[in-house]
Amino acid sequence: MLCAGAIFAATGCHRNNLTSGYGIAWFTLSDTPGDFASYIVNVDAVTLTGKNVGAITAVSAVEKVDFTKLEHISELWSAASIPNDTYTSATITLDYTSANISVMVDGVPQAATVEAEDGSPVTTVTLTVNFDPTNRLVILPTYATTDAQRVAVDFDLPASNTIDLSVSPAVVHVKPYMTISTSAPDNKPIRVRGPLINSNVPLGTYTVYVRPFQDEVDSLGSLTIFNSADTIYSINGTAYTGAAGLTVLSQLSAGSTLTAAYTTLQPTATPVGVAGKFNSLYIVAGSTLEDFYTEGLEGDVIARTGNTLTVRGATLVENAAEVSAYIDSPDAVVLLGPGTIVTEDGAASFAGLDYKSISVGQHIIARGIYTLPASGVTTLDATGTSSTNTGSVRIQPSLLYGPLVSSATGSLVMDVQSINDWPISVFKFAGTGVSTAQDAVAATYAVDTGTLTLPAGTAAGTSLWVEGTMNAFGSAPPDFTATAVNTEATVQVAGGTTTCGQANFVCVPASLHVTWSGAGTTAPFTTFTDSGLTINLSNVDYSSGVIRIGPESIELTSLPATPTITPLAPGPTGTPGAIGTAGLAAIFLPLFSVGNPTTAAATTTTPTSGSTTTTANTALGMYNTYADFVTAVNSSLSASNPAQQFVATGVYNRTLNTFTAAKIDLVL
Repeated sequence: MLCAGAIFAATGCHRNNLTSGYGIAWFTLSDTPGDFASYIVNVDAVTLTGKNVGAITAVSAVEKVDFTKLEHISELWSAASIPNDTYTSATITLDYTSANISVMVDGVPQAATVEAEDGSPVTTVTLTVNFDPTNRLVILPTYATTDAQRVAVDFDLPASNTIDLSVSPAVVHVKPYMTISTSAPDNKPIRVRGPLINSNVPLGTYTVYVRPFQDEVDSLGSLTIFNSADTIYSINGTAYTGAAGLTVLSQLSAGSTLTAAYTTLQPTATPVGVAGKFNSLYIVAGSTLEDFYTEGLEGDVIARTGNTLTVRGATLVENAAEVSAYIDSPDAVVLLGPGTIVTEDGAASFAGLDYKSISVGQHIIARGIYTLPASGVTTLDATGTSSTNTGSVRIQPSLLYGPLVSSATGSLVMDVQSINDWPISVFKFAGTGVSTAQDAVAATYAVDTGTLTLPAGTAAGTSLWVEGTMNAFGSAPPDFTATAVNTEATVQVAGGTTTCGQANFVCVPASLHVTWSGAGTTAPFTTFTDSGLTINLSNVDYSSGVIRIGPESIELTSLPATPTITPLAPGPTGTPGAIGTAGLAAIFLPLFSVGNPTTAAATTTTPTSGSTTTTANTALGMYNTYADFVTAVNSSLSASNPAQQFVATGVYNRTLNTFTAAKIDLVL
């Protein structure tokens, strides 16, 4: 549906002289990745505090979220209708009562014990997060709901947890740290999941009820999704492109057809405010996405014997029961057969794909009949042999990391050190080749690059990130077909015009993580100015510091000098990273935050009047301008609020020893 010739309205379009008194807040949820194989907790509620309306509940549905699944995408959490006002802060509640958190120990996921910092059990945790004072959430008086703003919420896993691997099982000490902004500090695509309401082929749109994550019951608003001639559709196991796909989608049953669109958000001016369009990159719909007859299992294939896949790091999803569980041990099993429907996310054609296409190293999402035999091995029958077993496997892009061995036109050989962040030692390549002698070998892994090329002069030994899919089991060499090949200099993206994480594109930002021992420190930096900072490696409380680029770790103390950390500047007017023309909201803005997420509220009583005053807790402060962040740190860092952790994401330049940060979180 179109409003005022611009975009959508969540609840309808009206032409009158009155305003509805409400606008839309698009809540998206993502994460800053950490060293976790799973991080499943319940997100209970979001409350916004407005200058005039006070506290209002913006999102109330309880959602079970595995934050490790939000490394490369954001999820549209809710299209919430909220009163017109200027909102200064948000309060977010997390429930760890039934948390399922696993860490990786020597290539094997291990269920961890979850504790608070003091060793006590963790139940619910509530965080208060302040919007940037100069970039608050403003919902304007508009016709109906033609004003809409994004509210980008990010859960910083490294800043929120410390992991103790000295004991078994490992212990994760939890102190959640989340950020919030009206523009995201990244360009991850946004997944929009929900049942089909209606579609309009001439306009190139379809509308869904927003039903995020694995929710099968709630409807958290509605959203119209815009499609193009290049939009790729996977519908009930068949691939379509453009209007042909939307036409097929329009003929499916409203209400019962589930869709998941991977989209970009395009800010759009309305007559009275600013909203936006969700433009689809690719869409998965129908039975291969999910249904009520089968269960889902997602993970990485580490071995294949005949038609039996061994899957590590598997997440089992029982949709009808809304149950999501991570399988630590033993590894799960998926059974394939000629009846298995095989598709590939983001591919314009599924020609040639069948049950033989799935090989060792592939990341998959399978659907089938779940059983737990006496052996205790989680088993998913995806053979499609029964009337209710559609039996399907969605091939997902896999990411290889390792140094280049050699290259030629249309091909390269690399020494693969990890696949999808798992160490190469966990993968068993028996059976991948046309003969035993031609089975894949990690040290000489053969990649078909097609028309892709490396930068001129790329030398052997250069670290590569290669995205694509494994070639069919039993068909190697080559072992892999690439859809993107990047060196370190080209792979790290910290915003800008590139969409990070969509099919056929690799994006592995660097991260920098520093911790201080004990209570923390009041002197975390050697230099700290409006132009940047350096970490004080000589501080007696300095505990650890590492730069991570993919699976590679660089200890700060191993470098000739402490790196200079500089803020990423917004782009020029009219491009992502700036406010842009016509007063449009930014697609991307850097975000810098500081605060103590666990400082308790203080209650005082005035002796003369007997009145009671509650002082708000030390909320987390958000700043899109680095100079404002510097001012906030200087005023809040103290003996009672020392620095405990520092996490930055961005781009590391080895030659200059500089780290350009799109996002910084300083935990007090």
